[in-house]
Amino acid sequence: MDEMRKEKVGKKGLAALKRHWRVLLQKVFLAVTVTLLVILCLPLAPPEQPVTSRVLSAEGEVIALLYRENRELATLAEIPSFLQQAFLAVEDHRFYQHNGFSPVSFGRALYHNLFVREGLQGFSTITQQVAKNCYLSAERTIIRKLKELFLALRLELHYTKDEILEMYLNQIYFGHGAFGVKTAALTYFGRPLSALNRAELALLAGLPKGPGLYSPYLNREAATRRLQTVLARMAAVGAISPEEQEEILQEPLRLPGLKKTPRQALYFLDYALEETSRILNISKEQIQNLGLTIETTLSLPMQKAAEEALQNRLAPLQKELQPQGALIAADPASGAIKALVGGTDYFKTPFNRSTSAFRQPGSTFKPFVYLAALEAGYTLASSIPCRTVSFPTTETEVYQPRDYGSQPYHNRDLSLREALATSCNIVAVTLHQRLGMKPTINMARRLGITSALPENLSLALGTSEVTPFELLQAYLPLANGGKAVPLHAVQRIYNAEGKMIWERKARPRQVIDERLAFLITSVLQDVVGPGGTAAGVRATLQRPAAGKTGTSQGNRDAWFVGFTPDLAAVVYLGDDQNKPLPAGGGSLAAPLWAAFMKKALADTPVRNFSIPEGIVSRRICRETGLLASPDCPSYNEFFLYGSEPTVYCARHRKIRLQVCQRTGLLPNPHCQKVEEKSFVWGAHPTATCEACQPPANLWELIFGQPFPLFRGGAQDKGGAQEE
Repeated sequence: MDEMRKEKVGKKGLAALKRHWRVLLQKVFLAVTVTLLVILCLPLAPPEQPVTSRVLSAEGEVIALLYRENRELATLAEIPSFLQQAFLAVEDHRFYQHNGFSPVSFGRALYHNLFVREGLQGFSTITQQVAKNCYLSAERTIIRKLKELFLALRLELHYTKDEILEMYLNQIYFGHGAFGVKTAALTYFGRPLSALNRAELALLAGLPKGPGLYSPYLNREAATRRLQTVLARMAAVGAISPEEQEEILQEPLRLPGLKKTPRQALYFLDYALEETSRILNISKEQIQNLGLTIETTLSLPMQKAAEEALQNRLAPLQKELQPQGALIAADPASGAIKALVGGTDYFKTPFNRSTSAFRQPGSTFKPFVYLAALEAGYTLASSIPCRTVSFPTTETEVYQPRDYGSQPYHNRDLSLREALATSCNIVAVTLHQRLGMKPTINMARRLGITSALPENLSLALGTSEVTPFELLQAYLPLANGGKAVPLHAVQRIYNAEGKMIWERKARPRQVIDERLAFLITSVLQDVVGPGGTAAGVRATLQRPAAGKTGTSQGNRDAWFVGFTPDLAAVVYLGDDQNKPLPAGGGSLAAPLWAAFMKKALADTPVRNFSIPEGIVSRRICRETGLLASPDCPSYNEFFLYGSEPTVYCARHRKIRLQVCQRTGLLPNPHCQKVEEKSFVWGAHPTATCEACQPPANLWELIFGQPFPLFRGGAQDKGGAQEE
């Protein structure tokens, strides 16, 4: 009895346990089902389709294509219906009838793979291919296949058939680096989709099956067979008639040849991408996937001229790629960079010297000293001694500047104009010291120098390192009426849909008086003229230009920074290992600058620098700086209105006077012989002749000399006796 009871209790417990597990499994199944349904209903993130970004020149030419996958998106409306039908025929002709999974295709592929086995056949629908390519890895596992089916269902729930087909046609790979039909058309045929004939479109539809097998550039026969297969399949599903099939086979495949992906001006491109990265606050890697169109300021003709000038001038000097150099050119009115070269060979030496090389600018720094002096009340006619001078720096040390070259000093007073035009070191340091050094530093900062500028006397000679980029930035206000505009490479940015998302707005800042900018510009014009440190520039360029040479100690750096009303440019030359150059800025950098500018401005009308209001011109004495008298060694000088001299030079003022020929003094009424002479003012006679007296007798009155009988009679008589 007890055993029977125990047996009944055991059966009841087992039944209860089974019921418990059944209920539990039902709940789990229900939960999984609900979860799957919820997931199915959740919006699906748009597929990741990296899109090629384009960098354009100012003229709209392609400088570079940037991509992880070379792809330009096309809307379904842009894709010819014939190409759509061709893809549907060879990939999934029931696409518009199924819901992401085709049992018919699955059964056909299964039968083929099990019994025919002439090459394994896939059974993925277009929707499944989108799910696999856009959301999954390429691994071949059951789990991945199940995920693919599930994602295909989600795609069908959340996107229309046309949207899925558009995704597919933009996603697939065609070979030779081309993703998507739009890029494939340009890659294979050099024309947009709308310009392709039906045979070319049909071939495109056949390429994704095996780009390496069917590319007409790799195997023309295989490509022709694949084209025939596509057309046969289109005829089989009723997309075209047999007659159309034969017509299309007669159409030519116009193959212009594969072109390299454009990638020009690589130093400039590096800087433009850095600037874009800062503007959009994204990485350079992200830029290449977003399908951006970046409009830059670059002029390809000017860029070519810059690259050629640097290469041609450095080639005779180079040994193992040294020395190197940099050249940047920009529009002074806007700051738009028109050319930028950071070296002679980007692939061998990608270091961008134009933006990243910190080198001593030498005398190209001096205009900042002179601007500070003009702002403090000096004029271009003010004179400073150029002779041996020592400046105490500590209780025991002194600083003694010396001039460049074999003639260490002028040993005379120089006007500010002459001192800057001839690049006198002593005058620059003297001015810097008299101003108290800080005004020079403040001036350089206002103009655009951002590097460290220590407060020392040698700063006036350009001993603190700067980059070519910031040096050109600091010269732009001189050419732009005292207004600073930031140097920049990017003008506009568009997103993948062609909508402008960023545009540069011009915001010039008045950093110095435009009249002071003109005064310094007028002096820098002398630098490129006779007697200047870059005297050959004007003869080469043959248009108004201004600029300044620079050479660091030991000829380690050679510079020229200059501008016309339309273009400003800096040239830097130097050895990366700091070895000396064979010459300085006037001999190396200035001719390179002139050669570039001549070519860059060949089609630009010649313009002169305009004189702003508030500037007056006076003819002054070269030696005294005062208003010139007719006999002064003189020249025309510019002044701020109100600062011009008002007193005439007395040193060279001449006066014409009648003087006694006998004594050279002012004649009295009795001087018989008088002549007119010219005298420097202050050296002219002021006393009257007293040697000439009234006649003593009638003979003297008539003949103007003593009677002969009384003139030296004793001597005459004695002489006769001796005879």
